Parts: sequence; C-alpha cells; structure tokens
Amino acid sequence: MDQIISESRKFCLNSSVVSHTPLIVRTAAGDEFELETGAITADETASLLNSLTEERDVAQLASLLPTRSTEYVHTLVDHLAVHGIIRPVVPSIGRTGLDALLEIEDLSNRLLYQTLYRNEFWINCSNATKPGDIPQSVIYGMVIENYHFLFRESYFDAPVLSYVPNTDVRLAMNEFFAEEYGHDELLLKSLNQIGISREDLAHTVPLPQTMALCNSLAYWSHNDPLFFFTTLGILEGKDIRQDSFLDAAYRIGIDSDFLKPVKAHSDINLQGEHGSLTRKIFSKIPVVDNETMRRMRALTHLFIELYDAFYSSVWQHYSSTGELLRRIDKL
Repeated sequence: MDQIISESRKFCLNSSVVSHTPLIVRTAAGDEFELETGAITADETASLLNSLTEERDVAQLASLLPTRSTEYVHTLVDHLAVHGIIRPVVPSIGRTGLDALLEIEDLSNRLLYQTLYRNEFWINCSNATKPGDIPQSVIYGMVIENYHFLFRESYFDAPVLSYVPNTDVRLAMNEFFAEEYGHDELLLKSLNQIGISREDLAHTVPLPQTMALCNSLAYWSHNDPLFFFTTLGILEGKDIRQDSFLDAAYRIGIDSDFLKPVKAHSDINLQGEHGSLTRKIFSKIPVVDNETMRRMRALTHLFIELYDAFYSSVWQHYSSTGELLRRIDKL
C-alpha cells in the first residue's frame, strides 16, 4: 500500500468517461463504475481523470485538489488504482528497439574485426591483385556454398513471415522474402557456366560449417525471432557499398560470364537496401527488456563464431580439394 501511494509514484489513466451525470467510467478491462460524489465533486473527479492523460505523480495530483488533505488524496488514488480506473506507470526495464540494436551492432562489429576480417578468406580477398592470388577453386567453392545457403533460406526466413507481435515487422519481412526468393537460381546460372547442373547439386551436401549456420538460423527463427532479426543486417551486408569477394574475383581475372549472375544477386541486395532491414525492423519494436538484451549479447558471440567458421571453411576446404562438389555417394 505504501508503495502505491508514495508521493513519487506515477499513474496514468486506464479508463474513459462514458457519462458525466452520473459520473460513469469504463476501464480498459471493460468494467464500468459509477463514481459517487463525496468529499470531492463529480467535476473535480472528472478533472482529475482528465489530467491523467499524461503521467502524474501523487504530489501533482494533490496539487489539483488543494483543499483536500494529503491523506485523502492518497486514499482516493489508491481506490482508483485498485479498481483499474487509473494504473501505476511501471518504470522502464529495457530500452527502445533501435537502441537495443545499436548496442548489438557495436558488439558484432567488434567481434567481426577480431575474427572474420582476420581469417584467411577475407585477408586473401583483400590482398588479391592478380591471377593466382586466390585459387580458382575457392571462388567456385564460395558460390557453391552460397548456393547451398540460399537454397535453404526458407528454413530460416519462413518461420518469421507470420511474426505475430508486430504487424510492421511482419510486413517488412514479407517484402524482404519476396525480393530474396529465387536468388539461389541466380547462383545456379553461374555454376552452369562451369558445368555444374541442378541435378549435380541435388546429389551434394554443403560443408558442415554451412549447414551449422543454416541450422542455427533456423533454430533462432523458430525460437528466438528477435535475435534472428539482428543477424539479417550482417548476412545482407549492412556496412558494404560493394562486394569485396566479387571485387577480388574480378581483379584476379575470373570469367565475367561466371561472375555476372553473382553480381546480379549482390546488386539486388545493395539496391534493395537489404543491409538496412534489421534497423527497419528494430525501429518498429517499442522496447527490448534487459533479460532479452543479455540473451542477445550472448548469442551474438555464437553467431559471429559460426559466421567466421563458414568463411574459414570455404578457404580451408576449396583451396586444397581436388573435387569441387561434395557428392553424397562419395562421402
């Protein structure tokens, strides 16, 4: 009781006036109450309720009834709150969606620069200037693994297309999915250029690290969609203006016919601003509680580790393999 009627405790309106004579209010829960005139008049009560369209503490409410005792105001506020006519304002225990995302982005960027951007794949892509600096098999292997990833994209995008808690988020995800659908077919056109058919790919499996990334994203999409949304900006290249892998492939002289469909896929992502999708989503999320933030920070470490392993495995496997395709019948 002392906590409810504390001078600094804030309240706001949780009902609407449906009649002034007599004074009848309907609460957010649908209950109706007739407020009898007593020590204060119906007009004074109605004025008090009108003032609660904005948050007010008990001291502010008392100032609206200067002829009434502090004890009386405390009792009145207590009774109104107990019956749901007004409600206590719960202090914020989280942060806005965009503030939450910016914190996760800071963490993920720091982890990316500690791991991913220092692995063999990205160092060699950054330094490549001439034919031979990157094995041709690594370029082909990267497209193969990306094909496997995009072929399975519905595993992890589809579960959030019906995201119930927020209509704006649901619409943004559906728009994104419509633009992304079929991008594996673009990469298939590239692979056709080097004699790899759809049937060939149907009898192959991706690297374990590719599958681990797909399975993790699918799990988070089903069970922790809010964290899943934080991964999309990284996966779609939120901070890039051009594809570093493509640039390296052109510099070392990879056939332009092979690279053309890969570039088409990259251009769709860049022109559609897919990298900004995560920020668009989190700008529509009103609040992220502290416990969710703790969980998302922990999972960000795991996600970046998986993402780093994906690129590292492409270099390690395809720079030394004699066979581009991991055929099921040969494993």
